Amino acid sequence: MPQTPFVNTASPASSPQAGSSAASGLDFAALLDAAPDAIITYDRDFRILYANPQAIRISQLDADGSIGKTYWDIRPESRGTILEENFLAAMRHRVSRQFEFYCAPIGVWMDVLVMPFADGVAVFYKDISVAKLARDTRDIATKRLQQMFDAMPDSIVCLDRAWNFTFANWRAVDMFASGPLTGENFWYSLHRGVLEPFRSNYRKAMEQRVPTEFEAYYPEPVNLWLNIQSVPTDDGIIVFFRNITERRRGEEALRESEARYRLLTELNPQMIWMASDGTGVSYTNQRLLDYAGLSPNDNSNRDWLAIIHPEDQPLLLAAWQRVHASGEMLDVQLRLRQKSTGEYRWFLCRALPVPDDFTTGRRWLGVCIDIHDYRLTVEALGTSEARYRALIELNPQALWMSDAHGKITYANRGFSDYLGFTTADLDHWITAFHRDDRARILETWSQCVAAGSEYDNEARLIRARDGQSRWWWIRARPIRDASGAVLHWLGVAIDIDDRKTFAEMLLQKQAETERQRAELETIYDTAPVGLALFDPVEFRYLRVNDHQAAVIGLPKDKILGRSILEIAPLEGLKELFQQVAAGNTVRNNILEGELPTRPGQHRFWSVNYSPIYSADGKIEAIAAVVVEITHQKKAENALIQSEKLAAVGRLASSISHEINNPLEAITNLLYLIALTDDLSPSARAYVQTAQSELSRVCQIATQTLRFHRQAVRATNVTAAELVNAVLNLYQGRLANSSIKVEACYATTTRILCFENDIRQVLNNLIANAIDAMRQGGRLIVRAHDATDESRGKSRHGIRITIADTGHGMSPEVRARLFEPFYTTKDLNGTGLGLWISAGIVRRHQGRLSFRSTQHPIHHGTIFSLFLPWAEEPSPPVSQ
Repeated sequence: MPQTPFVNTASPASSPQAGSSAASGLDFAALLDAAPDAIITYDRDFRILYANPQAIRISQLDADGSIGKTYWDIRPESRGTILEENFLAAMRHRVSRQFEFYCAPIGVWMDVLVMPFADGVAVFYKDISVAKLARDTRDIATKRLQQMFDAMPDSIVCLDRAWNFTFANWRAVDMFASGPLTGENFWYSLHRGVLEPFRSNYRKAMEQRVPTEFEAYYPEPVNLWLNIQSVPTDDGIIVFFRNITERRRGEEALRESEARYRLLTELNPQMIWMASDGTGVSYTNQRLLDYAGLSPNDNSNRDWLAIIHPEDQPLLLAAWQRVHASGEMLDVQLRLRQKSTGEYRWFLCRALPVPDDFTTGRRWLGVCIDIHDYRLTVEALGTSEARYRALIELNPQALWMSDAHGKITYANRGFSDYLGFTTADLDHWITAFHRDDRARILETWSQCVAAGSEYDNEARLIRARDGQSRWWWIRARPIRDASGAVLHWLGVAIDIDDRKTFAEMLLQKQAETERQRAELETIYDTAPVGLALFDPVEFRYLRVNDHQAAVIGLPKDKILGRSILEIAPLEGLKELFQQVAAGNTVRNNILEGELPTRPGQHRFWSVNYSPIYSADGKIEAIAAVVVEITHQKKAENALIQSEKLAAVGRLASSISHEINNPLEAITNLLYLIALTDDLSPSARAYVQTAQSELSRVCQIATQTLRFHRQAVRATNVTAAELVNAVLNLYQGRLANSSIKVEACYATTTRILCFENDIRQVLNNLIANAIDAMRQGGRLIVRAHDATDESRGKSRHGIRITIADTGHGMSPEVRARLFEPFYTTKDLNGTGLGLWISAGIVRRHQGRLSFRSTQHPIHHGTIFSLFLPWAEEPSPPVSQ
């Protein structure tokens, strides 16, 4: 064997100080053996000189047979990997190399340090599989969080306390910069010369830890109106930028339109008013107020009825009820009292219904036209064509008339001036309409003339002086003689372009608002974490997303309006909500307990609660983000339990190995005693009994050692060899439990498998069968050749069935039998046995199935394990 560089192997007689040197070398060797890291040394031909116990355990080496062999003979699959590359580099260039390496045969990630010494290299390594998995999990979570931020419609940046960017999603980069922002200074990159109101709000969030929200115009190079929210975090602040430029422009345009509308109504020579369903008069222009002698606050129906002549009040009320039900135009003539003179004058009161954008009712836009003189003239002189035409000409409305056949014969001056028509041009009236509206207008007018019905339409008319098209509301009514025949048509046209444009703008704004709301609702409802909103007084649910409803186990309509203390009566929850209601934020707090909707399930949650402030600084709601971590907690407990079981297994294997030598000595001594000639018959019988029992002890020790030894490659084994090894381990427990074992092996076929893994499966099945028969029963084991048809093709192999006469399983247990961490043994089980067993069977291309019943007489469970003999099993996975 080559000399080990860390151990002095010189003979004690080689020098006067040989004894002390050897002792020093042995002490150093003991130190290496106790090291927590694995250590292996190689000579220049990569032959193993030394391996400490950690290296033998982690790399699954033969403690005696590996020394002197080259690493490539033991692990030929490592050729051509990063391991060989770094080993050769360290050996040739005499420099240390450190790297991470995944050893597939044993399923372990390792952190490896290769250090050269005079005669070769020393390799220090340790198992980092758990840490590697944690880093990978963290990287995946970070990537998903990045994707979620990038998918949000807002620009988002994160700043540390030194005002440096730690994160910026792609929308922020696209809005503010041409390249990455991470690492740049916030003030230098975004706010050089752009300070207020940005500086005060950012500093308030950063220094006073108070969330802020404001709107401001960001000049060059952004040139946008932004809604900005600054939210303090543990490391700094998060800033959300939302583009509200279109909204601000729309609001400005709306204010300008409203201002123009009010100016026009105040300057209009007519008396204009507006009323709403159920609320009465809501607006009148100054001309009408001056006439009636009322103030803007006198808007009740009683105030306005008081200025109407008592004889005309029933007429108005009847007309109002009629048009309110039908939605038609109000058109009535009334006498209104003038406050300054006390005189009643005749007015033509007309009103058009329009939808109210803020309620479900309607608004009525009306005008009161003074027709007192006209009315007196009509009453005194009758119908006078000249005066009638004069009134029509002077009327501010666009009025027109046609004959009974629909030919336009007249348009008043205001209308003619707008159209640029003379009386001779009226035959070509259709050309006054926008090209896209002509066919529709002509068709509708022809139908109304033919049917004698009222005409009502909206279309664009071309203004003669500038060629611009404006929307007009055009109406006409047939005038009939005593027999009902149409004499002619009288029509009116009202310019509604401003109103229509305003309505379209509101519809567009409403559609955009609805789209944004739908997007936010979708994100909220489909988020993979539980989200909820509570009132800050009684902690009742105001909102809850689908994920949180699924965690609680109730539909949303059964959750909303109820207190969380009623739905989730967990210890410490009330105190947490009281803290948040007082203005504090709760982050990453762990809660545990059972929910009334799912009794018997102890669960864990990581919760975050934050107060939501209104514009006046009061807490108006509490926001919650809840992540269930039950599986993580169970995984931690299962890992601890697994480590304990592994330690117990290694101890049992060590004990079984160590007692073989004294057992062998006792066996030899009993053999010699049995050969003694003067031994009495009774003593000889005792000796034979002792030999039999000692042989049984040896067999148990051997089976225990075989059961815990890890297999490197698959072996051929029979069903009897697999099952008997497990039954021997439970022989004492079976006898004490009054369980009768009936084993029958109808096959001697050898199956290629990792026998220790299959024994682990059989051990789980037999142990569960014993646990199900606390009062005794029958354990029936059968093995025979079989054919499996479950995968769409015939596969030959053996089938091992394990049946018990226990209490059987309920449908609920059967549905979750192979679910990880699900157990019916309380603290005595991890819930991983059948889950791991199913995985082992899948790696062997086998199939594990079961049947169970709780019938009062024929109760019990049968597990069927099929193992094919024609397929290679997958390599075992280190447990």
